[in-house]
Amino acid sequence: MTTFNARIEWKSRLGADSLDLVDDLMTALDQWHPAIGASLRGFTEAIITLEAENIRQAISTAGVIASDTAHTAGGEVLAIEVMPTVEFDTRDNLVPLPDMVSVTEAAEMLGITVQAVRQRLESGSLTGVKVGATWVIPAAPLNELVDA
Repeated sequence: MTTFNARIEWKSRLGADSLDLVDDLMTALDQWHPAIGASLRGFTEAIITLEAENIRQAISTAGVIASDTAHTAGGEVLAIEVMPTVEFDTRDNLVPLPDMVSVTEAAEMLGITVQAVRQRLESGSLTGVKVGATWVIPAAPLNELVDA
């Protein structure tokens, strides 16, 4: 079996009042680990992961899934795109993100205070990235410190 990714686009739009639609789609597509959002054109889009013997079977399966969820998505199917997951990940130069932890989780792992973690981040003695106003810290170096 090979893993494939399918991008399904329906003729409905996501807006501020679309939380129920997103929840319904997440539930309907749960077994395919969906990511729900708006396509570049602003229509409802889901990216799912499925296993199949070959691309033909993956396309057929994605078509059935898209049709079966069209009512839930609130519109007819506009597009289906299917490709091996390896190609999907490399197509947009996607790089898997490392496991990240919060400042609070890092403090718990290291047995120090949250303030001490923030001080280490600010001084550069602990590696982290600020996302908005929040720090995220790669878990791997913390695991090495804990295991040492």
